[in-house]
Amino acid sequence: MANSINIKNFSLKFIDIMIGIILGLGFQWWENLHEPWQYLAFIFVYLDIVDYWIDYGPSLKKFPPKRELDVFLDLIICFSLFLYIYATQFSIAYFFLAFMLIKIFDSFWLLSSKLEYKPKDFDKKFVDTWIGINIIEVIATGALIALTLLTPISSLAILMVYIVIRLISRIIASAKYKKIYLTN
Repeated sequence: MANSINIKNFSLKFIDIMIGIILGLGFQWWENLHEPWQYLAFIFVYLDIVDYWIDYGPSLKKFPPKRELDVFLDLIICFSLFLYIYATQFSIAYFFLAFMLIKIFDSFWLLSSKLEYKPKDFDKKFVDTWIGINIIEVIATGALIALTLLTPISSLAILMVYIVIRLISRIIASAKYKKIYLTN
């Protein structure tokens, strides 16, 4: 039991510190951005990471890691968030791949939490909703990668489609579980 409490406390503090570092270090790449889509992507990613953190923190409190392996999954998610902001310096396809990694690892985390904690009621609806949204977003982002590689549509236009998809996903998820997770 003591090991579980220590892992929970460590994980919560670790995630807060890691996200702070990711957001802080992200600014060092601002000067490497050159195209309009990169600037917009960077600003969106910054806000997206903060939004992710707002849900991830309370989720981690409700479903704290029980094993060291769970902490490593948290670490992988942090590295994928780091890659997400870092990818704004490169191609839009690379940027989309970084986003897909976050959603894939987040789905593993949610599935692990679902199997370990067997959530009920609101928590179950939250977990199931985000697993479904993650799958849809991975598929949609894969389609955007194909669109990027196979058509002459500008990166800025494709990024705008991506942002709209992400905003709609967030609205649908919140509507599905009828409130913002932080307030429960």
